[in-house]
Amino acid sequence: MLQLFISLIVFYAVHSILAATCVKRWAGVQLGLVRWYRLLYNMQSLVLFAWVCSAYWGNDARTIYSFTNMFVQGVGWALVVAGAMLVMVAVLRLGGAGFIGLMPEGSTGLVRSGIHGRVRHPIYSGIILAAVGWLLLSFTLSTLLVVGITFLYLPIGMHLEERKLIALFGDEYLNYRQGVPALIPRLGRPRV
Repeated sequence: MLQLFISLIVFYAVHSILAATCVKRWAGVQLGLVRWYRLLYNMQSLVLFAWVCSAYWGNDARTIYSFTNMFVQGVGWALVVAGAMLVMVAVLRLGGAGFIGLMPEGSTGLVRSGIHGRVRHPIYSGIILAAVGWLLLSFTLSTLLVVGITFLYLPIGMHLEERKLIALFGDEYLNYRQGVPALIPRLGRPRV
């Protein structure tokens, strides 16, 4: 369990540090990684995520509670699939191949349409949906640790991302933030 805890802390800490604008700028100037930074960032994320997965699967999967009800299992799978689809739609809306690093990142400007017209952080919304679904499917100590640390990190990640977006887009982002909720969409028409 300790290795899983450490791998998660390292994963989220490195994620935040390497996503910082000053680190990107330094890597671009000092290491010449302007074109390849996003791809290398995502590759290192995959390596650290593989460490998290290895630590997760290497743990004793002590079940806290087993939801054997078919309805609860169905809801769990539906949440996992819905969350994954939401993440995928959000990534594609942000530029897909450029977001991953396979192509140069284009300037999409402040994305306010589609899913981003409903929530400011649809990737995090998708992660939350999938994590809750995963808990319904596998309510173990290991899963609870992963989901718990992820939920503790999300407000930190959102804060850091919002600071970057305010620095980049200024009042345009502040106005967008006033009209669009962070994670849970409002009913009715979007206000953007």
